[in-house]
Amino acid sequence: MTHLDRRSVLKYSAAAAAVAAVAGVPGLVRAQSGPLKIGLITPLSGPQEFIGSYVRNGAEIAVEQINKAGGILGRQVALEIRDDKANPAAALAAARELLGAGINLHTGGISSAVVLALGPVMQQENGVFMTCGAGTEKMNHENYSPNLFRPGDAPDARTRAQARLMAEKYPDVTRWTGLVPDHEYGRTTWSIFVDALLEYYPAIAKKKPVILEPVLMPYGVADYRNGITQALRQQADGVFNCTYGGDAITMFQQARGFGLMQRYKVVCDAANEFLIARGMKQQLPPHWTGMHYYAEANKGNPMSDRFVADYLAKTKDAEPLGWAAEAHASLYAFKQAIEKGKSSETQAVIANLKGLTWATATGPRTMRAEDNQAIKDVELVYIEPAATDKGYKVSQYTKVDGKSVIFPPSPGKKLSLKTA
Repeated sequence: MTHLDRRSVLKYSAAAAAVAAVAGVPGLVRAQSGPLKIGLITPLSGPQEFIGSYVRNGAEIAVEQINKAGGILGRQVALEIRDDKANPAAALAAARELLGAGINLHTGGISSAVVLALGPVMQQENGVFMTCGAGTEKMNHENYSPNLFRPGDAPDARTRAQARLMAEKYPDVTRWTGLVPDHEYGRTTWSIFVDALLEYYPAIAKKKPVILEPVLMPYGVADYRNGITQALRQQADGVFNCTYGGDAITMFQQARGFGLMQRYKVVCDAANEFLIARGMKQQLPPHWTGMHYYAEANKGNPMSDRFVADYLAKTKDAEPLGWAAEAHASLYAFKQAIEKGKSSETQAVIANLKGLTWATATGPRTMRAEDNQAIKDVELVYIEPAATDKGYKVSQYTKVDGKSVIFPPSPGKKLSLKTA
């Protein structure tokens, strides 16, 4: 080998070593060239496919909008989409695959069990994950991880806003039960609702509510008759439903045959938005439901108006549901954080998400620095059957200031909830 050859080899080896060293730092090589890849992990099959499809559509619209405007730091954004089936094992497999491929930023995750399972993996493997609708408060409290973020409304804020609204509008409805799926989200949401009923009814209605045992519903099944029969034996005036997605549609349709919902003076649904209404149309029972996003309540917000127009063009659906808006908001949060820190490296993104205020389809949101929980308004609507093409209408809606109902931050600590 000649002296020149040896110099060429040494030069090549040094360059290769430098690239290899840099490649071990997430985000650093990615920041130099090529598309910025972001993982989207959401249910695209199974009973929660309804919700996952909205997440996917919202994320894809955000990416299209961002890319048309020049991308993020001049780079185009590309989604790497995986189906988690709302199953923790499937979600973990998808996350490990994406993390192993060097993709450190992720969004999606509408299942509480999925998001809680992903927290430790993201922390160990130096990734960031944003949920687009998981309803567990644990991710911001006793299971807090600095690598998990919720860019949408806090489950405690939404559920407490619903309980406060019940006390304001239905002061004589004091005997409450719940239709609760027997898993993390259902138990958590019911516990927060009970705690809030016990706070707001005495304060607003000047009455103490009677809390009946909730009816525990199975998850992902086709037959809810046992739970419905159990609920029929109760003497409740109000019911709080936590079943969701395809399960909720099936359960409500079966409950109709028994006249269950007509027994209650008020039906309050945790967060199905228009899923039940679209499934049942004129057969649905009138009820209140929580919305991550209600387009009518956000008319005049340029970001919302554009989102609705782009959603209609993409899907032929003029009424995007909230999970789409949450996914949309999560991509814009990543964009703002990356541009603020001029880096897509994990720790830089985490640092710049904390305390971030960014524009969304529901107006400005702020990511609380202490626990990675966004502060935003809670949107609630009252849906009734109607002789329209849709088969239903919204007869009332309200926005509640999220700051007025959210629990204070307590990362690493379990919430103390009243039960009676």
